[in-house]
Amino acid sequence: MRREKKKALTDGTGTMLLAQMAQVEQFAPMVLYLLRSMQAGGELAAELIGHMISDAEAYLSAGEAAGVVRPSRDRAARTRYLAYQATGSMLLWFTLHGGDAEPEKFPALFRRYMEELTLPALELFTEGLLADRSMLDEYLMYVPDPPSASPNAADPDGTAS
Repeated sequence: MRREKKKALTDGTGTMLLAQMAQVEQFAPMVLYLLRSMQAGGELAAELIGHMISDAEAYLSAGEAAGVVRPSRDRAARTRYLAYQATGSMLLWFTLHGGDAEPEKFPALFRRYMEELTLPALELFTEGLLADRSMLDEYLMYVPDPPSASPNAADPDGTAS
């Protein structure tokens, strides 16, 4: 999964995306494992999300170096947000649409998930949501530059490590 995400974020072409979409079912076992681990919660879920965030930091950094991903004011915070957003939306979608499906039926369900969410995700990530940056500018007036360190993803309760 790490290799495929890095490929997508350093290549940045529609051809790469379509090739990955054509074979999306191959990732279903990993996604099902992730889904079940997140549903179970506890230390395993926290450790797994920590590893996902570390992996994502690496491939987002590679994407920045390749000129496909825009740099962030706070790469670590953006990476955590994206990981939480992706896993949270996945948990909700599968909860609402049959995430308890048998493993042999999960690849078709995963394809449906990808088909429903790819367009809005790409639109949001490439075109943005807000018409201007006024909210960001106002926010930046009230936070230190750079923003203060955020709690570590492996420490979800925000207590010091």
